[in-house]
Amino acid sequence: MFTILFTAIGRRVELVNAFKSSFKKHNIKVKMIGVDTNPGMAAAGYFVDDIYKIAKVSETGYVEELLQICRKQQVNMLIPLFEPEFLKIDTYRQQFVDIGTVVVLSNRRVLEICSNKFDTYAFLKDSGVNTPESWLAGNVREEAEFPLFVKPCCGMGSMGAQKVINNAELSSALEYGEDMLIQQYISGTEYTVDVLADFDGQVLSVVPRERLEVRSGEVSKSKTVDRPDLIAQAVGIVEKLGAIGPLTLQCIDTGSKVYWIEINPRFGGGVPLAIHAGVDYPYIIYQLVKGEKVLPFLGQYKKNLVMIRYDQAVYTELA
Repeated sequence: MFTILFTAIGRRVELVNAFKSSFKKHNIKVKMIGVDTNPGMAAAGYFVDDIYKIAKVSETGYVEELLQICRKQQVNMLIPLFEPEFLKIDTYRQQFVDIGTVVVLSNRRVLEICSNKFDTYAFLKDSGVNTPESWLAGNVREEAEFPLFVKPCCGMGSMGAQKVINNAELSSALEYGEDMLIQQYISGTEYTVDVLADFDGQVLSVVPRERLEVRSGEVSKSKTVDRPDLIAQAVGIVEKLGAIGPLTLQCIDTGSKVYWIEINPRFGGGVPLAIHAGVDYPYIIYQLVKGEKVLPFLGQYKKNLVMIRYDQAVYTELA
């Protein structure tokens, strides 16, 4: 029996079902477990074999509880899904290894770069990657011209992110938080690029998808595209970064230039599209955990496949 634990399982029904479908197809016996701060209200909890209530990431004992569950359930693979927990889990990585649990998560350097958008900007800039000019609040240079884009350095989704067109709007946007990033505003076609790298940092697959519609920072309509240029650039970025496992990168194509803006070292909300396009993330990661060698298969995915997401409901009685 191969046991997987997903953290912050919440609404990740599509991801859970993708894992179940893949393991069934490959005739692998699997037990899937989730954790959530409110299991009864976590939709994806009704699609796994077991779900545990756990403390909030901000509370003392969060990772210790994860370790206890992994030990009790003999978890083979831990898949963290909630960015605020990444650095905490990394601190205990060896303890997970000691009980036989592989943490599918990049190393601390990668996590620190990706968790702070200014650090991401600095990494991209230093790597010679085209990225919007960015400044921390209070350090905006004179050459910065409106419109600008403001967002938290360590925010999630689209919270606190907005376009501003004058000083009054800029001042108002900066009141959202203390740690704000001011960025050159780029207009164009937005893409999310799903990347999967092996545990040595070699990129195995890249699937660029156009963001057709976004709700609350998460894609609701998307289409896979044939963009060898984006694939090549994403490979260069991820391998220089030294990341492993699943990542999502975001970029904007103005028609004349591509600007890379974000790197998230985790499964993106729209990754089920990449899976349906032919990249069997669950089985590939299973192979990697088992120590098997997987060869890169760049460009091998179904192009022009469209994902149109919609809401579903779970009905249950709670005590």
